[in-house]
Amino acid sequence: MKTLHILVPTANEPLYRYVSDLANAHPKVKTIGLPHTAESIRGDVFALWRTVRATAVKLRALRLNKLLIAQGTIASGLAGLFAARQARTTAVSYLPLVDDAPANAGGPGKIKWLVKRALYRAPHEYVTLNDHLRGKLKALAPNARAMVLENYVDDRFSRTTLTKEAARASLGLPDEGTTIIAHIGRINFKQKRQDFLMQAIERHADAFGRTLVLIVGEGPDAARLQAMIDASPALSACVRMVGPQKDVLPWIVASDALVLPSAYEGVPLVMIEAVLAQRPIVVSRVSGLDSYLPDALLFPAHDHDAFVERIFAARDLPLAALARAFRHRFSREAFDEQAQNVLLQESAARDMGAQSTPRHSNVLIE
Repeated sequence: MKTLHILVPTANEPLYRYVSDLANAHPKVKTIGLPHTAESIRGDVFALWRTVRATAVKLRALRLNKLLIAQGTIASGLAGLFAARQARTTAVSYLPLVDDAPANAGGPGKIKWLVKRALYRAPHEYVTLNDHLRGKLKALAPNARAMVLENYVDDRFSRTTLTKEAARASLGLPDEGTTIIAHIGRINFKQKRQDFLMQAIERHADAFGRTLVLIVGEGPDAARLQAMIDASPALSACVRMVGPQKDVLPWIVASDALVLPSAYEGVPLVMIEAVLAQRPIVVSRVSGLDSYLPDALLFPAHDHDAFVERIFAARDLPLAALARAFRHRFSREAFDEQAQNVLLQESAARDMGAQSTPRHSNVLIE
């Protein structure tokens, strides 16, 4: 009998509760609580080492076929990755974001990149989100198998009855005569580049004369962004920070267009949800995002003029056909089919070298 063990931090109460309910509903699913989180051991080498040893003991006892480690980046989830190596368990990294080599890095930056390059060779296999990311992984870890499994995204937007007018009214936003543009995401200048958006607005202040730009989210650069807005009459006139929101659906529906001028991305959820809501989202041409969106929604990453031009032209772009394609591409059915293909590849490889000693099947560690 194959069993799926899910190792999850008990400190993450919503996730632990969800996984526990899943285990209660499915006899082949087991929950194992972890006493640590990635944040609780970050920067503490001794805590990391203790956690690795304790986790490796658990892995040996479970006698796993594979350990699937959910890593936001290659530098996160290291305890699971190192524990799998120590326990001699096949490590599979689920990695939605892959680094690029820094340009002209020197000193500490070069050392940091060399460490990351070594980390990319630690997993035996990868699961990632698209062919672009898989290609980057094959270059960084040529001996590791890399598989693609696109996310399932709940299409809430085809079920909602909320209109743009009703969404604006419920959020206290202006309706008649005002164009609303939203940036939804973590406030992080290095990746999401809200500062680039502010520069574009200041350079084209007249174009944003009857426009409200909403910044939805929180992050390490929130205070810097607010200071930029307060110091600029052009920005103060049209930019509003609204903070993090539990549900972004009304904000997407209320918008005429969304923007994502990121320096790099994986496959951003807000891009998928915007298209499902049939709202144009203008995105920098990076990280293979041109395989998802038409040219009319893409701009060269450092071109402020093209960015602004695309924003105001995109409002009239018909998106029904693209929304239908996304609805299929990111459906539960498409995800299940891809997941089965990944599992069948794994099962075929295992059957070719099957051992007589019975072992449990895969584990997911969060």
